[in-house]
Amino acid sequence: MLSFPKYFKQRQCLFLKYRICSLIMPEPLQSSNPLIYCIGDSHSSFFSGVDRMQPKWPARAEACLSLFKVFRIGPSLAYNLAIEGSRTKGRERLFEVLDTEVPKGSYVMLIFGEIDCRAHVINQASRRSITVEDVVTSLVKAYSGVIDEVRALGYKVIVYNAIPSKRKPPAKSSRDVDHVAVGTCLERNRITKLFNQYLCDYCEQNEIHFLDVFDSLVDSKGLTDTWYYLDSIHLSQRAMPIVLDRISKMLPGCVVPDSKVVAPTVIDRLADRMNRKIKMLRR
Repeated sequence: MLSFPKYFKQRQCLFLKYRICSLIMPEPLQSSNPLIYCIGDSHSSFFSGVDRMQPKWPARAEACLSLFKVFRIGPSLAYNLAIEGSRTKGRERLFEVLDTEVPKGSYVMLIFGEIDCRAHVINQASRRSITVEDVVTSLVKAYSGVIDEVRALGYKVIVYNAIPSKRKPPAKSSRDVDHVAVGTCLERNRITKLFNQYLCDYCEQNEIHFLDVFDSLVDSKGLTDTWYYLDSIHLSQRAMPIVLDRISKMLPGCVVPDSKVVAPTVIDRLADRMNRKIKMLRR
């Protein structure tokens, strides 16, 4: 029987081997597959197929999965997509990408809302003395209006869910202002799930595809499962098999790479946490 140190070392080697293998480009998809144009905030980087934040458009994103083409337009709120002249110019950039980069009739995946749920809903409810349900209702109403605009231009829209929120708020000394989080993880995940439900209801009523993987990314307590995350808020490619499975069911005839979700052991999770801490210390 292996001693614990030797067992741990063996498991760590297997974990590192998986990390390396996960970066290998998947087998090409069949050419008959549709190309899905992924437009959104930093979460659109996930669809590049690599564990790296992609450059902001008009710089070109990587494309290791032939099913997707990524356009990261910046940290736009879903709510602000309906507003011209916002600080992030999200509306202007969204429609400029559509006008200059995306052929009419193409599949367009809209990737917005996580920032709203993580950093703004609770603050807005407190500031306006209304419920979070009321804030989420107005948020989905604003976002759905933009979705309607995109559809009216002749695109086949896929709406991506907001993924579960970060486990812990940033430390007071953190410089990472883009990862601001208000409330506890459970509070934010409740808000995110509510946002997804309202958005899903709208999509079902209007025959729009809604890509939902939220429940696969939380544990039995409703807390975010960090195993699937690249950092505190962005998904890693460990979650890609889950997403590809949902897409294959959502778009019949779409052939996706043959990949499986890796079920981590306790030792794998321990090694993962240690790896994250090491990365933080190196920053």
